[in-house]
Amino acid sequence: MRFISKTASVRRTLAGAVLCGLLACAISAAPAGAAQLGEYFPIPNSLSLSGVPRDSLLKIQSKWLQNGLDNLKKARADAEAALEKAKSDSPDQVAAAEEKVKKLDAMIAETQQELALSENNDSSHDIQRERKRNLLLALNQWINELNRLATEQMKIAIMKDGAEAMAAQNRNYQLSEQADNLEKAKRDPSFEDWGVTK
Repeated sequence: MRFISKTASVRRTLAGAVLCGLLACAISAAPAGAAQLGEYFPIPNSLSLSGVPRDSLLKIQSKWLQNGLDNLKKARADAEAALEKAKSDSPDQVAAAEEKVKKLDAMIAETQQELALSENNDSSHDIQRERKRNLLLALNQWINELNRLATEQMKIAIMKDGAEAMAAQNRNYQLSEQADNLEKAKRDPSFEDWGVTK
């Protein structure tokens, strides 16, 4: 009886996590020019909020962008080394190697601009509105990824048993709580009222 109750509860939680994930997906796609969650921009290591939500989110975004910029620069150095090697060893691969370097150069330039914007405290309404827009794009990507990871953990909790299932349930709870906290921060007056009026 206790097992059935636990399973039903887990399934309800899973359904909620899946729904949240789908909703986040619908709004999280970042347009060209905005940093994309992925290889160079993994989800931030710390998403804990303290103080004014808007300021806390901006600090997280700046660290996230700086970390991504560091990753891009490292990848660019590796790509440059690969290009030089291709020039001497594999001429047929030079064009592809050059294209990769150009792509990384463009991503680095875009990230530098986005990082500068994330730290721009100019009182201009247009600048702050764009700053808010970019933060919201990043925020929605983080929420989407947290919900996706939470859903994966809930699937593990359903399929497994014992300590492994319990660990997955706990991880699901942690990830879901992080996503919920970010959603609440989006609705805080410090964020909602930011950049709205001139």
